[in-house]
Amino acid sequence: MWQGLFVRYGDVMTSLREAEHVSRRLFMVGGAGAALTTVAGCSWFEPPPPVISYLDPSSIDSVNSGTNLAAFRRGLAEQGFVEGDNVTIEYRYANGDADRLSELAKEAIAANPAVLVVDTSAAAHVVQALTRTMPIVFCQVNDAVESGEVANPERPEANVTGIADVNDLSPKRLRLLNALVPPTAKIGYLSNPNRRSYERELHEIQDEAERLKRRLVVLRAGNDTELAGAYAKLSGSGVGGVVVGSMRGLRGHPEKLVALIARRNIPAIYYNRDFVGVGGLMSYGPAFSEIYRMAGVYAGRLLKGARPADLPVLNPHSVELVINMKAAHVLGLIMPPEILAEATEVIG
Repeated sequence: MWQGLFVRYGDVMTSLREAEHVSRRLFMVGGAGAALTTVAGCSWFEPPPPVISYLDPSSIDSVNSGTNLAAFRRGLAEQGFVEGDNVTIEYRYANGDADRLSELAKEAIAANPAVLVVDTSAAAHVVQALTRTMPIVFCQVNDAVESGEVANPERPEANVTGIADVNDLSPKRLRLLNALVPPTAKIGYLSNPNRRSYERELHEIQDEAERLKRRLVVLRAGNDTELAGAYAKLSGSGVGGVVVGSMRGLRGHPEKLVALIARRNIPAIYYNRDFVGVGGLMSYGPAFSEIYRMAGVYAGRLLKGARPADLPVLNPHSVELVINMKAAHVLGLIMPPEILAEATEVIG
């Protein structure tokens, strides 16, 4: 009898222990599930914001770098993206070094950003040679077809689109400078012959010089050595003023060219307001704040799922004439009222 009771008691205790073990396992599984549910609902598991890689051949210290980037961020904000909130921007600057630009391009692509934004044709060509799939937005190219970024600006092929410069402004620059230079003096035209649009732009300004009955001295400078040679030619040719065409290699260091021309104590008009900001006399060119704002809009649209082929290459509508009155005073120039009236901005 007692033996049977002990057996039954043992069976009951075993059953109780098994039930307790099962209950404990259920509690642990349930608790873990609740914990996972809590963690899953936590921000730790929210996907990170998309990344834009921003590649610039020049320097972060360029005169208008801050203004341009502010305009780019405004364009992004128009599409609902705010840096540090729902989008991250990684900046890379080559400081005018072509080899460094190539290294940074590879680094940017290896980081696999959602969108790659590149400044100027030089950077666009480098990244296009490295990727045909990553969405690319370019800005500040003279002519997207002529310089090779796209074949059809209305419907860009492959993975690239962007904002091109206004590319037919050299004749107007010559007309502006013509009013400041004695009629018997020659005017120099200094530009980079390595650009694809060079020959077309040269013919345009030569035609305008002929119309104005102004003798034109062509000065080619694709690198620092050629620039030194151009300056030597400038010094002994009776040039009374210089029209500076696109000199992309100097965009990160505009003060070098401004200082070089200042040694001749002659007026010059530049293609980019960066040169005026470091002491140049005047510039006539696209409103770069508009170019960068539009690039920001395009980057935002790509983040939302648009394809580069959906976004035609755009040209800015705004052109600006910027005049440095301090530089005019140093040169002993009296700026004609009609030029001052046309100026978008007068500084100094």
